[in-house]
Amino acid sequence: MLRQPFFKYSFFILLLVDLTFTAGLIVFDVTSISLNTLLATSIWFVCFYWLPVWLAALLIFSIRLRGFHNVLLECFVAVLSMSLGLAITNQLLLFTFDSYASMGNFVFFGGITWGIPIYFISRYIESRGKILQEKQARKQAQLQTLRYQLNPHFMFNSLNTISAYIHSNPDLADEVLHELADILRYSLDTGEANSVSLQQEIAIIDKYLNIEKARFGDRLTVNLDIPAELLNTQVPPLILQPIVENAVKHNAQKTQLTITIKVEKIAKRKDEILRISISDNGSGFSEAVITKGYGKGIGMKNLQQRMQQLPQGKVSLSNGTSDKASADKTGATVLVEMAL
Repeated sequence: MLRQPFFKYSFFILLLVDLTFTAGLIVFDVTSISLNTLLATSIWFVCFYWLPVWLAALLIFSIRLRGFHNVLLECFVAVLSMSLGLAITNQLLLFTFDSYASMGNFVFFGGITWGIPIYFISRYIESRGKILQEKQARKQAQLQTLRYQLNPHFMFNSLNTISAYIHSNPDLADEVLHELADILRYSLDTGEANSVSLQQEIAIIDKYLNIEKARFGDRLTVNLDIPAELLNTQVPPLILQPIVENAVKHNAQKTQLTITIKVEKIAKRKDEILRISISDNGSGFSEAVITKGYGKGIGMKNLQQRMQQLPQGKVSLSNGTSDKASADKTGATVLVEMAL
């Protein structure tokens, strides 16, 4: 029970409150810096701040473990613990310092004054923590769901390729089958991972393109422009595959399809941004797709949702090459950006 985050954080917060209160008394000349002040501060911290709050928390957590969740009961426990702590503090101070004046009946009212605010502040912090944990859990579950949704169109084409070559070219069919198995294994192995190296992503893209080249042959060309120093950069798993797949799927009838993948590090304001551009010389996007950010398939839509979860995460679509200096305005470009 003592492993609850409350106990770790409350100790330091209460210590800070105690020291701040003592510092205030010294600043306003109510007391002076001395051993007596240090001793009194220690008594207040241990007997009034620390132990009563922890006692109240232990009792409240024990009550909750038994299935009781009653705000009034928990508040009463907090007030009772603080009153007990104040009574013990009062007696210790009377015993230690001859000049100390007893708090008398203020012991009970002090328990109310401190117990109720401490209880409700702690309850608010606890509620906020649970909300954030639930939000993070939902976010993680959503990301995992999106990662596992490999496009069924890709699976269908891959199996068709294997089926077409299994008798006429069994070696090629076997190669495609192994590449497909590696992609599926990668998808499962990275299901729990928040990030992988860019080198791993490029390796899985190579496997995907090997499958597609079994269908397209020399009609498919891929150019890579990736600085070696960026290969170890961490990126979310399976962010490139749906973009490359989208380019292949929508340009399957093209005589010669060329896909270019370019990775670079750019500066935006004070941040370093990783920019990945995937360009093709195909038919380009419709205006509706550019405006919306994705088409009818699930791959690009999932990618948009995943990138929105990342710091500075962004996906933008445009027609033409990503090279602004180029006069070539045919084809399509997908830009993926994220903070380094």
